[in-house]
Amino acid sequence: MFLETKRLILRKPIMEDFDRFWGMINDPIAKEYTGGVTRLIYRKRQALFEQECSLEFSANGAEFAVIEKECGIYIGYCGFRYSEKLCGCEFLFGYCRDCWGKGYATEAAYAVLEFLFKTYSHETYIATVDIENTVSKRVLEKVGFVKEDDVLIYADRIVEKYQLQKCDFLSSL
Repeated sequence: MFLETKRLILRKPIMEDFDRFWGMINDPIAKEYTGGVTRLIYRKRQALFEQECSLEFSANGAEFAVIEKECGIYIGYCGFRYSEKLCGCEFLFGYCRDCWGKGYATEAAYAVLEFLFKTYSHETYIATVDIENTVSKRVLEKVGFVKEDDVLIYADRIVEKYQLQKCDFLSSL
């Protein structure tokens, strides 16, 4: 399974993506708004990543590796997972810092959301974003997410909750 945009390839993650992924989840600036860098050691997180690579896409989760076409490198991820805490499907994305500011997050989000809405029966996707993460808020708003309310998710962190309805997204294509 893969999707393609003008500048990106979106596919299942593979183990060759791990080193760039590891760098991203250990970058304190890239992880500033997501609860911080991983607490797992390299080998434990690598084993978890290997398990994640073997997961099939389903109505409970689908997470694409985002690959820059021109150089063929892993630049981040985009997809969703069912969240019991939010009682719904949570749209997720994250990118390596050296790829920020190029519009990749928005480009990938459009492609992934179109796939999700056309493939699965979910009528709504939810996203949460740290109140100070203006860049991620802008990405969500560009693809049609609408802010709902503030939700306390983490003990010390207030996040804003966004929703995107299937009918609204598909009518905008």
